Amino acid sequence: MADAGTMFRSLPTDQKLGDYNGITKVLSSTTVAFTGSNAGAGFICEVVTNVVVHGSGGGTIPGTSLTADTLYPIGVNKVVIGSSGVVYVLHR
Repeated sequence: MADAGTMFRSLPTDQKLGDYNGITKVLSSTTVAFTGSNAGAGFICEVVTNVVVHGSGGGTIPGTSLTADTLYPIGVNKVVIGSSGVVYVLHR
């Protein structure tokens, strides 16, 4: 007798819907590293003053070079914020 199988497909193991599925808010006077399973895949700066973003491939971007409320699809290794600034790091 042949195996009849099922008429339904199996659910995919990864059911995330968007390009980015997690958000970490980095507040002022904070340094946060994003490595391993917590790697940053992009970021948005709400307040760009006193912000330095370290790219996952090396290099840094000062907040003065960024535009507030703009999505930057650049891998993030670390975010350093002085007395002001807010960055949202996006995760896959």
